[in-house]
Amino acid sequence: MTDFFAHLETPLADSAERPHFTTAAEVSAFVHAGRAVFTLESAKTGKRFTFRVKHPKDKETGKPDRSILFVGALTGPDNTADYTYLGHIRRDLYTHGKKSRISRDAPSALAFEWFYQRVVTQQIMSPSLKVYHEGKCGRCGRALTVPSSIRSGIGPECAKKGDF
Repeated sequence: MTDFFAHLETPLADSAERPHFTTAAEVSAFVHAGRAVFTLESAKTGKRFTFRVKHPKDKETGKPDRSILFVGALTGPDNTADYTYLGHIRRDLYTHGKKSRISRDAPSALAFEWFYQRVVTQQIMSPSLKVYHEGKCGRCGRALTVPSSIRSGIGPECAKKGDF
């Protein structure tokens, strides 16, 4: 009998691991897609923080306002709703929000600022950092099922649109 999984690039033993990115370019595309939820984990300290980066809806059209992204940090037990505003991204620049209830020197704020500057802006992927996504498209939020989409964090239909 032939091995059904022999064609996979990733060994079957690794398939139980959460989807994560291997390049800074993948991370940047995912973060800017408009509905990204991801976790940063330090291999050195074991600390991890979960963030949501999303476009707000335009009040007139109800469609995403692609000129700005709001950043939230997970601050409670409900990983779908307990996000607290951290700051915003406009023209590829992250700014800590004046109205954020999270201090600029809080560990989650420092982690996001470091991550955005180093990985997303400078395109330097640190070997001690893992960036996990939740298995949902970073643009539309649908579950990812295509192996290449699981690796990239962007579904095939959204990847064709490329407006992120």
